[in-house]
Amino acid sequence: MPKNAASENSRETAGPGSRTGSRKAPYDFIGVGFGPSNLALAIAAEELDATRECVFFERNARTQWHPGMLIDGARMQISFLKDLVLLRNPASPYTFLQYTKAKERLERFVNLGESRVTRIEYQDYLEWVAEAFATQVRYDSEVVSVHLVPERTDDGLQLFEVTVRDLPTGDTRTVFARNVVHAAGGRPRLPEQLPDVPTAVHSSRFLPHFPAQFTDHDRAYDFAVVGDGQSAGEIVAYLLEHYPRAHVHLTVSGYSLKGTDNSPFVNELFHEKNADDFYDMDHEQRAALRSELRPTNYGVVEAGFLDDLYRKVYADEVKGGRRLTVHACSRLEGVHEDGGRLRADIRDRFSGVRGGIPCDGIVLATGYDRELDPRIFGDVLPLLCREDSGELALTRNYRVRMKPEAECGLYVQGYGEYAFGLGDTLLSLLPFRSKQIFTDICKRTPPLVGSTERARTATADSVTLPPYPPEQFVEEDTEKIYSVISRFHFATVISTRGPDDPIVSHIPLTLDRTRGEKGVLFGHMDRSNPHVPLLDDRDVMVLFHGPNSYISPYVYKSDRLPTWNSMTVHVRGHARLLTEGSRVVEGLCGISEHADPGAEAYRLDPRDERIGKLIDYIVGFEIDIEQLIGRFKLSQDMDDEDRRRAAQTLLATTRRGEERLIEDVVGLAMSPKTPVPAEHNGNHAEHNGTHAERNGNHDPIVSWRA
Repeated sequence: MPKNAASENSRETAGPGSRTGSRKAPYDFIGVGFGPSNLALAIAAEELDATRECVFFERNARTQWHPGMLIDGARMQISFLKDLVLLRNPASPYTFLQYTKAKERLERFVNLGESRVTRIEYQDYLEWVAEAFATQVRYDSEVVSVHLVPERTDDGLQLFEVTVRDLPTGDTRTVFARNVVHAAGGRPRLPEQLPDVPTAVHSSRFLPHFPAQFTDHDRAYDFAVVGDGQSAGEIVAYLLEHYPRAHVHLTVSGYSLKGTDNSPFVNELFHEKNADDFYDMDHEQRAALRSELRPTNYGVVEAGFLDDLYRKVYADEVKGGRRLTVHACSRLEGVHEDGGRLRADIRDRFSGVRGGIPCDGIVLATGYDRELDPRIFGDVLPLLCREDSGELALTRNYRVRMKPEAECGLYVQGYGEYAFGLGDTLLSLLPFRSKQIFTDICKRTPPLVGSTERARTATADSVTLPPYPPEQFVEEDTEKIYSVISRFHFATVISTRGPDDPIVSHIPLTLDRTRGEKGVLFGHMDRSNPHVPLLDDRDVMVLFHGPNSYISPYVYKSDRLPTWNSMTVHVRGHARLLTEGSRVVEGLCGISEHADPGAEAYRLDPRDERIGKLIDYIVGFEIDIEQLIGRFKLSQDMDDEDRRRAAQTLLATTRRGEERLIEDVVGLAMSPKTPVPAEHNGNHAEHNGTHAERNGNHDPIVSWRA
């Protein structure tokens, strides 16, 4: 295959990277598999940050996509516009249209007027893109194990150790990375009783292996096909066409083959936003929607193809015989060798009656199981968190949640249908998913540089500065960090419209620790605030400011310079706007509950008509917390006595001067007679009786409980 045009813009022209995959020079990430999912990831890495170092291992000799089903004339079930990158970056050099241009057939392709290309051409497109990343992929390389290295590097990094076998030679080698992205596809779903013979194959191996066993196309073979999806339908049509005297037995679990529900309205299911909305649903909602939308992808065949197949079957009847027998409502229980032939044992789903289908060959279009292979990830599996259902617990960015001792990132592509919906195993969402994964890797994995490069010089004399913030001021107790967030709701939210254009808003935020990996923040702001569009699927930083105070040298018993003690929390996260008014109202009600948790505290009524009028003028949003940094400067570099003295000063001075400041700003005297409530601490002031008592001048006298 000739060198493609896209490779002129790829890393291939930049020469090899500086990483070797050793412990001292680990990759930013290793990709397992180099099919469409990791191809899209390679493109995202190239276009979003080409300085990141990565390598992909593919067990096949080249990039392949369902080689068993590359039947001549078979077409894709999605538009060519849903390629590896176009929906994310229409200007990318790796789009399908760029491929046709490089192949010098763009105009002829346009003349076709086809939105769904053949699978053979799509496979050629994938190989064309893969050529641009030839220096980053190792073919004929099988990942045999992934485990977490117990010892950290000299730089304090935690790494994955990945063992790879070179299939032609059998040699193994070990490479290291800070993240692993697994996209090796599913394993064929097969019955327990299946003989190891070339005449019984899964659909994934159909075209390269099955026809070669039946070379006499004029012989009256008996074939069996099991399955009720697109692959089963195409295999039935192939056998009827290429073996004109053969009889085909099709076993389906339903009444018959059913058509796909692929209306434009239903296909919005595969939009990026809907996958995100699906993730926000609870377990019951997800399960119900998956069941309802199953006809869009599973156990169905493209409607136009079914029409063609039925015409073929009818034409056979006109010629004097029906060559297709459908065994409806049946399950395959096993396959056995029977006197040089095979026998497929089936059972009726409703009556329980068992039967057998004698056949010369059988093809199992029974789908795939998608689970992490314990032979590869056995050492890592105990560190992975799971949902109550047993499924892997995934973050919004497709990273598997891991126990606290594991800091490396394990990402999975095509293993999260339960979390992201039916589109997770399909091609439509690849451009968006690859961006999410790579962006998350970059945020969680700072660029790796040598220790000499990491040092910063402050003067011409090259004075080396220590790390910042100093380690003793970095709080690692997450409970203490969450305490600051929960106590000091009023936060500073920072976004950027460009490298030199920050946008800042000061708003109250409430924390829900039951959601997400590290919690979710809720906030709201005026709809006219220019900050609003920067919270629509964007990264943000939030600052929570706890107590702070000047500490005089006179505070300490030892001889010290003055300093300023403080408690702050920096939060990095990903923001999204809330589109459902009910969720915004729920968040507004939560502000009162968080800020004033007393049993008799005021509570917003969601039915209050004033909220209904307000909701059109505000915007609610949520922030998925991805990183928490507690910077607690509390004289930790001193002995216990000086630390205690500094803490007492911080406690005593946190409110010093606030009353005078409020009087000056408000312009009203805060006199002792003014009925201002004391700190609530969960309790509320009680009025004397049902109404405030009044004196002779009709001034209200309110008794507040301190």
